[in-house]
Amino acid sequence: MMLQIDIIPSVSGYTGSSAESTVVLADEKLRNEIKEQYPDMYERMMNRREYMINELGINLSEDVLPMCSTVAYLRPFLLAHDKAFKVVK
Repeated sequence: MMLQIDIIPSVSGYTGSSAESTVVLADEKLRNEIKEQYPDMYERMMNRREYMINELGINLSEDVLPMCSTVAYLRPFLLAHDKAFKVVK
């Protein structure tokens, strides 16, 4: 199943920003099919998962396959590369 994720923060006095991204929910059978039929895409998904888990501190079920590099990542001021929200534990 493909799902779209929207992050749309609102802060008084700012026009706000939004981030839209997509994940696939895949059981083991589908993950294996993707890995076999689309190995490059599967590798990119695994790299994104690793980033989300290790850098952003988000625990993911094995079923969650991020479709793009902006899943769960938002720069409040898109061009300010030194500013991003991160889960700190």
